[in-house]
Amino acid sequence: MPAQGKFIVIDGGEGTGTTSVSKYVVGLLNNSANEVPIIYTREPGGSGFAEKVRAAILAPEAKETPPEALFYAFWAARIEHLHHTVLPALDRGSHVFCDRFDSSTWAYQIVAQERPALTGEFWEMRSRYVEHRAMRMARPAHYIVLDASPEVALARIRRRRGAKTHFDQRSLEFHHKVRAGFLDFVDRIKLSTPCSVVDASGPENQVQTKVLNIVQKVLKGD
Repeated sequence: MPAQGKFIVIDGGEGTGTTSVSKYVVGLLNNSANEVPIIYTREPGGSGFAEKVRAAILAPEAKETPPEALFYAFWAARIEHLHHTVLPALDRGSHVFCDRFDSSTWAYQIVAQERPALTGEFWEMRSRYVEHRAMRMARPAHYIVLDASPEVALARIRRRRGAKTHFDQRSLEFHHKVRAGFLDFVDRIKLSTPCSVVDASGPENQVQTKVLNIVQKVLKGD
């Protein structure tokens, strides 16, 4: 039976480049001499039912949805995603690179949407479904948080083609809170789980190189 693969999370606020950097790193490593396949996935989404939940979460109507409802919707999608995509891939020996994870739930629903009453529920859900799921570990081997000032990140979003989500369109103050939420999450888990905060304010190729270097070390077990 193959050794369990490694689960790596890349996360960050809107406009920090989590998706483009994730896909670049996964594509590059899969086209290199890397012997173990690396799976790209995303949250919310990443499996059949979870993608349907994603569509509901990002629909314009969801902007007026209470943060508590979004909190549980994200966890419903996450449990489905772990069960159908992440854990099976890890058990096959593949590495999994996830674009957003529970770090986003903490940053957006707990901190930015100011719901401290959900704090206990968050850590309980994390303990139940991320750290111990049917006696198999699903705790990420490493969190990589892309960090940039909201002013820089939102300028990128304005230049980006395509539809904007209701998260993209929120106030500058909201995005400052999101950034603070990610840094707070890292501070809370750094003693138990390896984390890296990467300056994402520079050119994309520089950010890609920084993330690639971190991922290569994680996969080597450094």
